Amino acid sequence: MITLSPVPDGVTVVASVEKAEQMAERKKAPPLIILESLQAYLDEIGFGTGELLWGRLGSQGTSGTFHIARDENVHYALKRRLDGPQPSDVMSLADEIKLLEVLRSHHLHAPDVLHVCNDASIIGAPFYLSAFLPGERVVNSIPDALNNVEEKVGMSRRAIDDLARIQVEITPSEIATLDHGGSDLRKLVLESKRLGRKLKMRRLPGFEILGDYLLENAPEPHPSVLSHSRYSMQNLLFLDKAPATISGVFGWERATACDPLMDLGYFTATYSARDLPETPLDTAPVTRDEDGFLSRNELVNVFRIATHLDTANLPWFQTFCLWREAVRLEEIYERLMNKEAVPSKSFALSLRDGVPAILANAAHFSKVDGVEATAPKR
Repeated sequence: MITLSPVPDGVTVVASVEKAEQMAERKKAPPLIILESLQAYLDEIGFGTGELLWGRLGSQGTSGTFHIARDENVHYALKRRLDGPQPSDVMSLADEIKLLEVLRSHHLHAPDVLHVCNDASIIGAPFYLSAFLPGERVVNSIPDALNNVEEKVGMSRRAIDDLARIQVEITPSEIATLDHGGSDLRKLVLESKRLGRKLKMRRLPGFEILGDYLLENAPEPHPSVLSHSRYSMQNLLFLDKAPATISGVFGWERATACDPLMDLGYFTATYSARDLPETPLDTAPVTRDEDGFLSRNELVNVFRIATHLDTANLPWFQTFCLWREAVRLEEIYERLMNKEAVPSKSFALSLRDGVPAILANAAHFSKVDGVEATAPKR
């Protein structure tokens, strides 16, 4: 469970605009929440009374989502973008809100958006408030009611069954605005190769070796469906009761229209299991450490039965998802080495050995030789 606090951490959350200005003077990364101005704004629009409590939701290095509470029964989720240039595949907040409305119309685990604030002066960026969905993330621990073999199997199956449901129930017309050429798999590879060529700090052969493999072996895509792009255990909420039930899917800011195997590729490639070494991309260590969760192959079988799709090309998508993320994470590591601001210094430090490990796992899926799992000596 997330611990809520009224006390700013002085890094991502500060007490006042003055504190934020002092951080800017010291060339520190700007905070994501300013408590005094946010509390005053919530008072003004009638969203609760009393002291403002906060907690960070999601990965600290990549998430701009917070649990906000006031009175005992007044809880919201606050979502904003992280500071700095946004990756080209991150949609605007307005488009994200429209997507959440589509998901809600199909009863697909999306929260009700309660308020939108476009005034960046309140916390440093536009944001929206949504209903706080019940449930727990199964990342490092398991809710007591689900802590048995039957429910661990149930959580694994439900994650894939609900992915299939999202892909089947959302129609192409509903995601037309999200179609940015995601069905052109070679184009996606070339985009990441261009980003990879800008990396200067160290030479990791895996970037070129795997990029060339992906370009030469791009399969013919299936018809496009709604793709979360980061569909994983850490982006799911489960109710704390049996049977295993997903109450929320979050992290939709990179959603797009593309091949249905893309989400299955990301889920299975980042799924924590004992058959592959750990990396910073492992999305739920508990599935590695606890017996009962389905294996990677069993997850694929569940998807195949639910969708009737041919998954023969899945290794290409598993490789692509890890390679693409490795390119993006290496850029964060370079920023750290160049003494530039990064969302989480500890996470960025882990990428020294983490990025080569991710590339090695990608090579496992593609069976490509010549990719080392260790960082080069300096």
